[in-house]
Amino acid sequence: MKNLLKSFAKVTLVAGLSLPIFFGNHDLASAATFKDVDSKHWAYQNVEKVSSQKLVAGYQDGTFKPSNNVTRAEFATFLSRMFDGTDHIAESFTDVADTHWAKDAIEEGLALGFIQENDFKNNKFDPNKAMTRQEIAKWLANGLTASNSQYGEIASTIQEGKYTLLPVAEYYKGGLSKSEYGNVGLMLGTGIMSGFEDGSFKALGNTNRAEVATILIRFDETMKKKPTDFKGLNELVEVATTGTNMLSATKYVKWGEGEFSNIIGKPHTLSRNNAGVATMERMIFVEGTTLQAALNNGVYAKMFVGKNTRLAPDSDTISLFVETGFTSNHEKTTIDAYTNGQTSSFIRNTGIQDKSVAKNYGLTTLDADNWGVFFKKGQKVKFWTESWFDYSKGTSDGFTADDGSRFGLQRK
Repeated sequence: MKNLLKSFAKVTLVAGLSLPIFFGNHDLASAATFKDVDSKHWAYQNVEKVSSQKLVAGYQDGTFKPSNNVTRAEFATFLSRMFDGTDHIAESFTDVADTHWAKDAIEEGLALGFIQENDFKNNKFDPNKAMTRQEIAKWLANGLTASNSQYGEIASTIQEGKYTLLPVAEYYKGGLSKSEYGNVGLMLGTGIMSGFEDGSFKALGNTNRAEVATILIRFDETMKKKPTDFKGLNELVEVATTGTNMLSATKYVKWGEGEFSNIIGKPHTLSRNNAGVATMERMIFVEGTTLQAALNNGVYAKMFVGKNTRLAPDSDTISLFVETGFTSNHEKTTIDAYTNGQTSSFIRNTGIQDKSVAKNYGLTTLDADNWGVFFKKGQKVKFWTESWFDYSKGTSDGFTADDGSRFGLQRK
């Protein structure tokens, strides 16, 4: 991207206001004076930050209207005013007249790379249409990529990864197309955007003025960093390519014959009772002995950890979440039989402890309250388990598939 981002102190967000104020000469109010944004409002500090620097004005009635949805024309103007840009690409949208107040911003957005004409149908921009979270993620991902091609490579890796796992409810429940994996992954990995309390990303949901103020602050902070500075991005890429976040989220190193992907999906017979064949599918580690520490320690934590999770009790253990596949050798196999046949420390029998987390994210897991028949002969079932794993210095462990493929880890 030829045009460098301005320092955030110079960012202008006034396009989000009503047109009379946008074009008029009005004093910019502090958030403290907005009737509808008091100190208890969740976005108060972010609104205060931009407004106190005279970046955002309120409406003529003294309100900020934090819940008003942001339109495409407004968001295009927000982004164009964050850059010292003079380049423009003439737009050919049939619904953006030469006299439209956002025409200049839209054309600058095309030049900067945020907006791409082929994303719009019938040559219409729909300037007054409320932005969806999916669109915002895409525009910002486009901007990151234009500024640093590594972001584009990361987005492509996440989108096309063989083992990609996005920590949002829509990954298992549906509601997010694969074509959006890379954009959403960039937002989650950098922290520009995040999921909601129920685990959903709400891709088709709208975004209001308070949320956009927060998003733009985070976007500005992200543009000052390198992609490798974000642990969350490193985790997403490692999982997409290898099936585990081990190297990016822990102090383990590979030990033995190579990547975790060496053994993904390969049969491992439960030799103690020949109950069936297990496979390792993904392996996610979460550091932290308290809920808050765990949630702060990785992009995947919220997907598996909740208030009812029994976290690792000390620094010599770590929480491990494994997606396992199992195919029964018998007509009916109980979880007890599956448990009794285990021969590997990686193959576990404890389901996700916090059932609300599992429900929110659509995780299939073993049910501790129902140890009856869960498996049927010849039918492969995939499910998540959780356990504690040895995290003491110098410890090592490994997994061997039936064909001799191995994976090992060692604590530095």
